[in-house]
Amino acid sequence: MAKSISKNAIFKAMLNLFNIILPIIVMPLVSRAFGGELYGYIGYGDSLTAYFLIFASFGIYQYGLREISKVRDDKKKLGQTFTSLFVFTVFTNTVATVAYMVFVAIAYKDQPYLFTCIILGFNIVTNMFYVEWVNEAVENYDFIALKTMLIRVIYSALILFFIREKGDFLFYLYIVVGFNFINNIISFIYIKRRVKFDFSDLQFLKHIKPMFYVVILTSTGILYTQLDKTMLKDSVGGIAEVGYYYMAQRVTTIVSTLLLTVVQVTMPRLSNYLGNQSKDAYLVLLKKVVKIYFLFLFPAAIGLSCLSKEAIYIFGGKDFLAAVPVMSIFAIHMLVTGVESVVANQIIYIFGKEKQDAILVLIGGVMNLIFNITLTLTGTFNMVTAISTTLLANLIILILEYRLVKKVIKLDINLFAFENIKYFFYSLLFIPITIASRFFIQNVFISCTFNVVVCGGIYLGILLFTRDELFFEVMNKLLVKLKIKSA
Repeated sequence: MAKSISKNAIFKAMLNLFNIILPIIVMPLVSRAFGGELYGYIGYGDSLTAYFLIFASFGIYQYGLREISKVRDDKKKLGQTFTSLFVFTVFTNTVATVAYMVFVAIAYKDQPYLFTCIILGFNIVTNMFYVEWVNEAVENYDFIALKTMLIRVIYSALILFFIREKGDFLFYLYIVVGFNFINNIISFIYIKRRVKFDFSDLQFLKHIKPMFYVVILTSTGILYTQLDKTMLKDSVGGIAEVGYYYMAQRVTTIVSTLLLTVVQVTMPRLSNYLGNQSKDAYLVLLKKVVKIYFLFLFPAAIGLSCLSKEAIYIFGGKDFLAAVPVMSIFAIHMLVTGVESVVANQIIYIFGKEKQDAILVLIGGVMNLIFNITLTLTGTFNMVTAISTTLLANLIILILEYRLVKKVIKLDINLFAFENIKYFFYSLLFIPITIASRFFIQNVFISCTFNVVVCGGIYLGILLFTRDELFFEVMNKLLVKLKIKSA
């Protein structure tokens, strides 16, 4: 029997909220202990491993989630599909690990961040045990949430107790890699007890082509923010600007992850509906998901952009205030990529149009590369202009993908109907409020608290005054799940 989507969403939201609270506690400590340069090493090392993880994972999260969702009700097919995909990714992870270590040893042998890259490279090794795509496909969100929260508490406690100065840098890297392995191996053991290996019908060729398109999609993604960080390393600001850029990116990623809760938990169900020829049920659920997502996305993005200084100060401290302009643009970038994630993942990919989407993403990536090169040649390339052109490239991608949905897939959905984007217009009120508040509130924490309360109150007031049906529906379901009867 299918699990409750609202229950899944609550567990996922708990995890994502947990992933926001812990970084608020941990990130300032780490950034202040290491400073901009060492933090830049981490940012660059993460970017480099991300390149190789694209080929190591070989699209397993997106593709595995879709394929397992289709066969999860057939125990035999479930075991066969899982076995084929797991064996294949063990091979791709092994090849990617060897390639990464050889590349780092040759390309960065004289660089101060060599050892950082080597240690972080072990994340590629542990990636072969990453099977969260199976847990999500069968909707084990309760296990994922509880397991991850427990691991993160221990991880954060170690950092709080032992990370104090630059001399603790390597120990921090060991903690990061070690707990990543623990998280993956526990999930692997858990899923192996429920989904047995079945080698009776190993198939690789049927999976390679669609997975390869996902690799293309993901690898062209490096032509966006990953490209920015790579080029910033060789710019005037150097590795320090990578650190500032990385800080702003991490903050928006944390917020974005929480907002994507409803999108993430419904992907298995949407894929299952289409796999069982239930297009009407798919469309009804998709339209509801879009409205719920926009209800929270627009105020969060506009609010974060308005409170960029406060967000950076809270997460990074005064040493990272140079990242404020980047943070402001990154928040708007989060808005665009948030809408784009719905179009790409919940429509285009589920309909099996990843080949066409790969071409569109490549077009946008090449445009971003051209933008960055132009800025470099004119001497205007920096962290602010870098994220600005990336935002522009992602906006172009969104337009092209939406055209694909309307012209090729021909899906009866209007993402930008007023009933969906009205929340954007409501959120614009945050701009004059936050600007005005800065004239009489100087303290960062008081300013942040005041603006969140006032803007949140005004947004809530508008929803109540207009008797927004979606808002009341979400609140009623939440109250029921929490065993509280609404009046």
